[in-house]
Formats: sequence, C-alpha cells, structure tokens
Amino acid sequence: MPAGSSPPRRHIRVLSPLVVLLLAWSAISGLRLIDPVVLPTPWSVARAFVTMGRERVLIDVALTLARVLAAVGIAACIGIPAGLLLGYRRRWYAMVEGPLHGLRSIPASALFPLFLITIGVGESSIVALAAYPSLLVILVNTVSGAALANKRRLYQAKLFGLSGFDTITEILFYEALPNIFDGLRTAASYSMVLVIAVEMFIGLDDRGLGRAIYAYQATYRIPETYAAVMIAGTIGILLNLLVSALQDRMLRWLPDAYES
Repeated sequence: MPAGSSPPRRHIRVLSPLVVLLLAWSAISGLRLIDPVVLPTPWSVARAFVTMGRERVLIDVALTLARVLAAVGIAACIGIPAGLLLGYRRRWYAMVEGPLHGLRSIPASALFPLFLITIGVGESSIVALAAYPSLLVILVNTVSGAALANKRRLYQAKLFGLSGFDTITEILFYEALPNIFDGLRTAASYSMVLVIAVEMFIGLDDRGLGRAIYAYQATYRIPETYAAVMIAGTIGILLNLLVSALQDRMLRWLPDAYES
C-alpha cells in the first residue's frame, strides 16, 4: 500500500463508485425513465433477497460455490505440478505448446457433450467442464512464471548439486508464485462463469445459482433475477479477495512493487 494511503481512504475510494451507481439506479428507477419490468427499484431488489432466503437460495449458492471450488482445486492440483515440470523441462513444453494453445482456443462449452459421453451425466461432468479451461490457464501461467525464474538462482542450484525435484520445489515454485496466483484468479472467474452457464442452460438438476437465475427470469420475477445476479457477482468478488489474501500472505517476501 502506498505510504500516503490509509485504510479508511482506500475504503472510500472503493465504495464511492458503488454509491454513485446506487444513487443513479435509484434516480432512474424512481423517475421511471426505464420500465420497472426491465429495471426494478433498488428497494424491490432488496426485498427480493428476503424472499429468496425463504426459497433455499443459500443451498443453491453453496452448491454452485462447491462446484467452482472443486473445479479450481482439481485444476490447481494438476496444473501447478505439470506447469512447473514443463517450465523446468523447456524442451518438453516446446513439444506440447502448440496443442495446448489449440486446446485453449476451443470453447469449453462446445466440449460439454463430450464430457457427458465420457464422464456421464451428473456433478462430475459440471466440475470437469469448469476444470478444463482452468487447468489450461493455470498450467500456462505456471510455465510462464517458471520461465521467468532468476537464472542466477538456477545456476547456484546446479552448482550445489540440487536434484530436479528439489530445484522445482525449492526454487521454481516460489519464482512462479506470482504467475500462479494470476492463473488461479483467472481460473476462478472461468469456473464461476461456466458452472453458472451450465446450471442455467443445461441444468442437470433443479439446484444451483444458475438454475435459480433461469427460474426467476422464466417466471418474470425480475427483482429476484437481479438479486441472484448480484449474488453471483458477490461470489466472484469474494473469490478474487480470497486469492488476493492468499497471494499477500505467501508473497510477503516480494518487493513493494507487487503490493496493491
């Protein structure tokens, strides 16, 4: 944090755009410049949160969040070790770099029928679909971070006779951490989008935040639709804050240039 910045001032800077947006929303909806069917009032959306609380929306949120975290967790457990290994063995990465970027160009949603065929219908297919792009993002970011490792440290590791495993776990991992966290942050966003999209438009069951959004929209419960979308956005913000908190904790040894 910059020397002249205090926490209250930072909070004001963050909250100011939200306050302006809320005031603008209140004015537009209050003056009926936009049809209430399209843009309900903020207080009607606030009341919708209470209504949704009686309709098991917390279960929907928990289910969606569990799917997202499972997808990111699987992607990280595979992508980080594989990325570090490919970053250490650059020739191996050169052989698979083209196919990897080709796979990244294929929309994950287009592969969902294949996931249904190979994995089956159920939770596993939803999690696998969200984990697929997350794995590629984390892997490529990890490789990029490993490639930027300090050459002097790698040379010293070679002089001290460190094994490949020790070099990866004691040097490359820490050198690649900033890029790994960038990959985790992006992967969380991708997973959130894909999980909600599958819940909305494919809907393997009747639960999940995406399914709730679709149900509210289909029955023209517009305030509830806005409230559910806000919940989805809030989850995205909280996931980003979680990754940022882990990053700040694990990268305290980095220079101030990495601090926000």
